[in-house]
Amino acid sequence: MKKGLYVLVPVLFFIGASYLLPYQKPTTETVSVAMPVDAITRVMTNPQEWTKWFPGKKVNDSTFTYYDNPITIHKVLMNGFQATLVYKGMEIKLDFSFMADHNAKTKFTLNTVMNLSYNPFYRFKNFFQLNSAEDDTKRLLYQIQDYFSDVAKVYGYPIEMQKVPNSSYVSAKQTYDHEPTTDEIYALIDEVNEFIAGVEVKIVNYPILNVFKEDSSSYTAMVAVPTERDIPSSGKFMLKNMMLGNIVVCEVTGDKTVIQKCNEAVKNFVQDHRKVSPAISFERLITNRRTIRDSTKWRTTINYPVFE
Repeated sequence: MKKGLYVLVPVLFFIGASYLLPYQKPTTETVSVAMPVDAITRVMTNPQEWTKWFPGKKVNDSTFTYYDNPITIHKVLMNGFQATLVYKGMEIKLDFSFMADHNAKTKFTLNTVMNLSYNPFYRFKNFFQLNSAEDDTKRLLYQIQDYFSDVAKVYGYPIEMQKVPNSSYVSAKQTYDHEPTTDEIYALIDEVNEFIAGVEVKIVNYPILNVFKEDSSSYTAMVAVPTERDIPSSGKFMLKNMMLGNIVVCEVTGDKTVIQKCNEAVKNFVQDHRKVSPAISFERLITNRRTIRDSTKWRTTINYPVFE
């Protein structure tokens, strides 16, 4: 009889003590990223982008594994998602949300509810897992934060804010009844270079280009070459001055399709950061496309002047 009590009393004490433990443990963690909310919304609400930024490995359209623990995505919202993480048998509800913060930043908040088992034995086990489970959910949040802190990952290109390097330009433009070819563009650049050589002024950077589609059958190409000082306009060769302020720049290697995609990303960057532009954007032709015909090797920078 006494031996039975020696066994029964600890068991009853253990069961009784288990009911003193909480059934749930809620947590909240908030971090900030230096990325405008519009950019984050565009990426997070696009199902095709999830595998790029969501930590873990995709199993199917609604399930990921995160360090061998399954995460089921229940609902994708315009400002976050709701999911369930099963951590070593313990169910954890995840409610991730984001909102605009000051100075083009975004605040990330992860609310979790850790549900302990109703089984008294498993509840003790869950209780001792709480700290490590909380660390894992925080790690999930911090990894999302790391991704969205990287401009190249969010926009797809290494976009930077720089200073305008040159003020003085000589420009010329030409209208065509077709989209101008590489040879036609460089023929126009050659004309500008010859004009600059005639006044013995030094060229200080690569040429820039803009091609406009005027209507269904008309294109205008405008080129400009930066010089060490102003040269007065003469005939078709016009003096252009660029304000020595801020400029959004992105270098890309590839053909016209790649350049266009980069251009769109730069425009998104400017709009997301609520920047106002004093001038039109342009391409700077780093690679001489006439001598390097393989368009996949063309180096180009997209440039978008902006106010502070």
